[in-house]
Amino acid sequence: MAASEHGVPQWKRDEVDHLISMIKKSKMVGLVNVGGVGAKQLQGIRDSLRGSAVLRMARNTLMIRAIESSKAKGIDDLTGHVTGPVAFIFSNQDPFSLSKFLGENKTKAPAKGGQVAPNDILVPAMNTGVAPGPFISELAALKIPARVKTGVIYITDDTVVAKKGEAISNALAQMLGRLGIEPMMLELKLVAVYTDGEVFTSDAFEVDLKKLLEEVILGHQYAVNLSVNVCYPTADTIPMIIARADVEAKTLAINVGFFVPEMVREFLVKADSEALALAAVLSGKNPEAVPPEILARFRTPVAVAATAPAPSTSKKKKPEKEEKKEEEGAPSIGSLFG
Repeated sequence: MAASEHGVPQWKRDEVDHLISMIKKSKMVGLVNVGGVGAKQLQGIRDSLRGSAVLRMARNTLMIRAIESSKAKGIDDLTGHVTGPVAFIFSNQDPFSLSKFLGENKTKAPAKGGQVAPNDILVPAMNTGVAPGPFISELAALKIPARVKTGVIYITDDTVVAKKGEAISNALAQMLGRLGIEPMMLELKLVAVYTDGEVFTSDAFEVDLKKLLEEVILGHQYAVNLSVNVCYPTADTIPMIIARADVEAKTLAINVGFFVPEMVREFLVKADSEALALAAVLSGKNPEAVPPEILARFRTPVAVAATAPAPSTSKKKKPEKEEKKEEEGAPSIGSLFG
């Protein structure tokens, strides 16, 4: 193995040089946690990243050396996050897009004892390819129905062996592995990123897009309301401001009695409403003074009482002259409504 004049193996120097080159030509340099990710899963993740990002594994000491030797402005803060099982990820995407991409591109992984089922775990009916023996008893112990057919063990029915949120036992994890079932989902998590001369941690770019959209929509509504209320015209709010001014102008004209021909209908509606209110008051004092067709247009206890049958008691009729005199002195409210 070749070594440099300082006693550092050449392969380490080459690796650091390669990492420095990647750092300098990438818009974004990130660190992802690869703890618990096997070689098979890591290859699957690499395949999903193709064209979007490049994943590079290296020893932590070499990663720190590359960061420090790159001399990129502000990147030194990234060294504090090179702890534990992490790897470099290089991309020209922004951290938000890359974090979302990683979250959407998960890879399957085998279960381990003690893990929690992310979803219902189903063992489908299948030919296990295993010859009769203790294996069938192990399936029975896990309540997985099976029988021997043509010299091999078959699982006869689709079986949910763990529901979402339940712990996976060691025995079940081993059985799932033997059956080739990988119920767990792995995703690379961005720990920290360096972009545009600054280092950001995961809490800065892991955004709930649905919640963010709701906040943007709410903010837009507040802005529109403010613009309309203070009469600050914009291309979007001018129609609303004009519509509001029109409504307020009509309301003012009606309230002060300033008649304009185009508001005939509004004035008639107001007059009709006021007339009905007056009729309701008068009917409470003298129900007979309000015509039945007017009484029918409003519902009050007084109106109901006015339309109720009169008690069957005898009442002395007034002299004809007195009745005529009352009619001349107090005109009926019916004449006001035609």
